[in-house]
Amino acid sequence: MNARTCARCKSAQPAAARYCHRCGHDHLDARPIEDRRRRLRDERAGAYVVRPKERVRSINPVTALLPLSNAAGVRAYEWAFAAGLVVPLVAVLAGWVPFALVAAALAVPAVFTLYLYDVNEWDDQPVPVVLGCIAVAGALGAVAIRLIDATLLDAADKVGLERLSSDSFDTRTVAVLGVVAPLVAVVLALAVPLVLASRPRFDDMIDGLTFGAVAGAAYAAGETLMMHRGVIDGLVGDGGPGRGDAALWLSIVANAAIVKPLVYSTALAIAAAGFSGIGPGYDGFGRRFATSLGVAASAMLAYGLGVAVTGEIGGAPGAALGLAWGVVVAGGLIVTLRTKLHLGVLEAALEAARGRPNRHEVRGEAHCGECDMFLAPLALFCSACGTSVRATSKRRQHDNVRANVGAPS
Repeated sequence: MNARTCARCKSAQPAAARYCHRCGHDHLDARPIEDRRRRLRDERAGAYVVRPKERVRSINPVTALLPLSNAAGVRAYEWAFAAGLVVPLVAVLAGWVPFALVAAALAVPAVFTLYLYDVNEWDDQPVPVVLGCIAVAGALGAVAIRLIDATLLDAADKVGLERLSSDSFDTRTVAVLGVVAPLVAVVLALAVPLVLASRPRFDDMIDGLTFGAVAGAAYAAGETLMMHRGVIDGLVGDGGPGRGDAALWLSIVANAAIVKPLVYSTALAIAAAGFSGIGPGYDGFGRRFATSLGVAASAMLAYGLGVAVTGEIGGAPGAALGLAWGVVVAGGLIVTLRTKLHLGVLEAALEAARGRPNRHEVRGEAHCGECDMFLAPLALFCSACGTSVRATSKRRQHDNVRANVGAPS
């Protein structure tokens, strides 16, 4: 029985609905939309479209970068990120710094690889997606920082341990590592995600976001492995740094394990999502992409310059300051990405409710990927928990499609 209409999109609503199944509006929000003159910016600020139990402006990298995870998957990935940080740090305390650096560099890309498989984000095309986003991006990161090192810096190992132990402020090194390297990273790491996002099968905003995040993490891993190649190869001193350097290396490894890949992946996810746009098809190199690219490049520059400048302080204090600055940048990027994803999904749903086609509309029998409740016909949101239909793994989407064979269009 349709007992009311949505205050935002005027769609007919089931009597027991908490959220509008078309535009996602929270029916318990009694503030008059016309009087408060708020567009989508303040809509559902306390109920994130990917996971309504979370606030939009909160710092949870899992539900920002891995938006297709269900409730059980979110907890598993949170533990995976924690393990990716703890294992390298324990290795540092044990004196196994080369192992710690390798484990730190590969931790986040490994989590993303599992995520791609878990949610079937490659849509039965694993080779171009996995090779493009992980292998190619990682190789580009390693090659780019090696060429920058060889052509723009004085010493072959200037980006590695030699720089960390230097007592003098090197303006040239700061400019190269703080400005040139981040800008090169934005350009190169975005190449594969944009190619994938321009394909009809991957032109949705969450596809672009995912590919950008995966490529960013892989690029960061390639950079880290190449930057510390001397330590990893055991060519520094008597087989590498030992226990006495623990304070220094704990900060370096923590940065490499979680902060740097989060900065790179979140920045690239913002840019790639801007390229994909909010509706059917990809927006391309328009205003939305230019704005998103500006945010990504600015954040990468802020992170790169901050780490480069604090690195010139030398020793454990400089590394710790660089880590702290990276945490600040990563936190700001995560909130920005969550906000853009939230508003983009709501905006696309509102346009669909007003007549613009949206291929994610539910037709026939389907279930919510978060609470498993039945979805109303033409739903873009679960009317019970408010989760976006788009924030569902492709595995669940395919199950719903199979259940809908013969359903009216």
